[in-house]
Amino acid sequence: MRKVAVALAFSVALVILGPSPASGDSETAGPRASMTCDRSDAPGRVRCEVEALAGAGESITWGDVVIRKTPAFAAALRGRIGPHDATLHEPGIWRWALALVAREKGTGDVDGSVRLVSCRDGKCIPYEVDVRARLVVGE
Repeated sequence: MRKVAVALAFSVALVILGPSPASGDSETAGPRASMTCDRSDAPGRVRCEVEALAGAGESITWGDVVIRKTPAFAAALRGRIGPHDATLHEPGIWRWALALVAREKGTGDVDGSVRLVSCRDGKCIPYEVDVRARLVVGE
């Protein structure tokens, strides 16, 4: 339990934004996603994590993460983290780890998208869920 509390104290939680089905069906309650980035005391590599949760009664069959924007003081090591790079790959939850490189101290937002295909009763729908994390380096 102490490890969890310490990990939470050193991570900056992200915003969970609602899904937008690529099919345009706004009535469907689909998956949710979130992003967190570890707080860093000094410039260098910063670890972030993205998590997607399937909607009720759905399962995720495909997904990836695209980093759309980083603060000026940081860069993504990879702009896209594919489905085979998921660190957790279960029907109801997928998780990806990614890294940023901070060249100097600063605070800013990392914006990305989680693209998913979620299925229920043999019907699959593509979704794109926006995520945002606060990156804090040396502050």
